[in-house]
Amino acid sequence: MKAVLPFILGMIWSLGAMGQQKPQYSLYNTNNFLLNPAIAGIEEYTDVKIGSRQQFSGADGSPSTYYVSVHGPIGYSSVAKRALKAKTTPSFSTPSQNRMIRPKPHHGVGLLVMHDEVGAFSRTEASVSYAYHLLLSEEVKLAAGASAGIIQQKLSANELTFYDASDQANVAWNAVKPNLSVGMWLYSSNFYLGISGAQLLANSVNYDDMIEERNHQYEHYFVTAAYKFDVSDRLSLIPSLMGMWLQPLPGSIDYNLRAMYDNRMWVGGSYRENGSFAVLGGVTLNHVFDVGYAYDTGLRDLQGFGGSSHEVMVGMRLFNLRKVFCPASLW
Repeated sequence: MKAVLPFILGMIWSLGAMGQQKPQYSLYNTNNFLLNPAIAGIEEYTDVKIGSRQQFSGADGSPSTYYVSVHGPIGYSSVAKRALKAKTTPSFSTPSQNRMIRPKPHHGVGLLVMHDEVGAFSRTEASVSYAYHLLLSEEVKLAAGASAGIIQQKLSANELTFYDASDQANVAWNAVKPNLSVGMWLYSSNFYLGISGAQLLANSVNYDDMIEERNHQYEHYFVTAAYKFDVSDRLSLIPSLMGMWLQPLPGSIDYNLRAMYDNRMWVGGSYRENGSFAVLGGVTLNHVFDVGYAYDTGLRDLQGFGGSSHEVMVGMRLFNLRKVFCPASLW
């Protein structure tokens, strides 16, 4: 029985390779670098994010995802809206001190490693990214980026129970393929609009020479948009959406709304067109650390197995010389 549920979920995931293959996130608003390589180097510091997502809690062998992302600028230079004294530390109550304008064109580089597993199946992705950020006007910037790396998809026979032990050698497989993603990101201090494509090589994966049907790493396309409304000096509302399209499935859209207080604490909700809903929140602890959490529910088809998901993210701002609390472009 130990391997039955992991095997069933794993088969669902394997067949789902005909559909969604990239991991699903709820906290992508805090780390759009997961979806778009053009984000690399967007801020004046090195951004580090570590995250974990556990889906269908309570089910043995349920999907789990882990990731680490790191990206930072090269040649970043800008002029603050307000001149800061050399030893002044920005406060939460003066968010405008964190907003920068007229950054010169600069480069960005990044690294992303993620691991996704369900039952006996696992998927590991590693990629490096490059982006170029160009000033279009005093407030509006445009970035274009690309990432290249590898995707490993694997079935571990050790996680399965066989009636005939000799079958074990015929089941395990390990496929490693190259990967390519591209993206563009239009942004300012109060809005962003991004478009990206992932798994653009659309590799064919042959899991077993005896199986005639081919499996593919299908292209994924994402569109993200958000606008930040300053309701008062301390309160902001941020509606956003994320659309995803891939064959052979129809597209889907996430609708999000967050309320941010003092550029330090935020809470929000997200509705996904598959019928799931997420409650999320986060807090900036200081100029180095911030944390985020999301709870998903409403996955009706798996409620019997515990259809809820938990996601946790820890962020770090390294080489943050101006001790910025709130990102200038990714809030």
